[in-house]
Amino acid sequence: MIAALFNGKDLTIQEVEIPKLTKNQVLIKLKAVGLCGTDLAIIEGHLPTPTPIIIGHELAGEIVDVGDDVDKSWLGKRVVSEINSNIDFSCYYCKQHIFTQCISRKALGIDINGALAEYIAVEAYLIHEIPTSISYSEATFIEPLAAAYQTFEMMPIDEGDKTVAIFGLGKLGLLIMQIALHNNLKVIAVDGSEEKLALAKKFGASRVINRLKENSISYMIQEYTEGLGADIVIDTSGNPDALREIVSSCRTRGKIHIKSTHGFSTPINLTDLVVREITIYTSRCGPFEKAIEGLKSKEISVKELIFKEFSLRQIKDAFDSYRKNRNVIKIIIKI
Repeated sequence: MIAALFNGKDLTIQEVEIPKLTKNQVLIKLKAVGLCGTDLAIIEGHLPTPTPIIIGHELAGEIVDVGDDVDKSWLGKRVVSEINSNIDFSCYYCKQHIFTQCISRKALGIDINGALAEYIAVEAYLIHEIPTSISYSEATFIEPLAAAYQTFEMMPIDEGDKTVAIFGLGKLGLLIMQIALHNNLKVIAVDGSEEKLALAKKFGASRVINRLKENSISYMIQEYTEGLGADIVIDTSGNPDALREIVSSCRTRGKIHIKSTHGFSTPINLTDLVVREITIYTSRCGPFEKAIEGLKSKEISVKELIFKEFSLRQIKDAFDSYRKNRNVIKIIIKI
């Protein structure tokens, strides 16, 4: 099979062996894989990984083979896969049913071989069936949509919370925005792309701010919120310098949720956080079943987020497009 292999310096298409199944695994013939900011951080050297490695983790495909201990009824099913493999089910976190924090876990496409290939082998406990009403391209949003839902699983929306400012309108920011709107929050959307801001407005954002055209985003947010600041501020920007503006945009005793995994160290004014008693939340992977239902019920719309589709052999062109175009939201590799 062919795969996009990263050797620590270059990303190249190479012929590699189809993975051999263990008794608890399934073999997925991949149909579509979404590119993620994490993938870009890996190939740009900001997020260290073992190499050589097949990157990619936002996957959808069809099961074409199963291990000896896997129910044969999975054959032919359309599926997506969670990314946290190698779960031991015995560590402290697993006993608390927090499997995504298992001490032994290995993330697909980050710690072990991932999905930018023709086939991938994953443990059967990671897979979720998807209905035919969700296309393979749409299904690549299930992993990030699950992470978007996790934002509000980890950070409760309190009765007094009315406004949320979202910094960064990539796919994750726009997915979180839709969930926030369904929770009756007024959204202030911040980004440097007029196209993304227009899409946020179309989805229902109450206020949009172009960060490249304004000197003080926090002042504009405070002005919109009668001098208080946003009740909740969420960072999906991937910009390590944005955190200072994010802190000053949050009201006293408000909440900040950091979703970015850009791989950089970030300075922060701890005194300001302490004095104003701001709570910081973080989160990563989330509930796949909830994400699947969100797409199935049409509560979440993703077709507008697809920027372009490439073939696997065009992977370098796909990443070049990701880097160079500020308006990119989601690029999908069709396999």
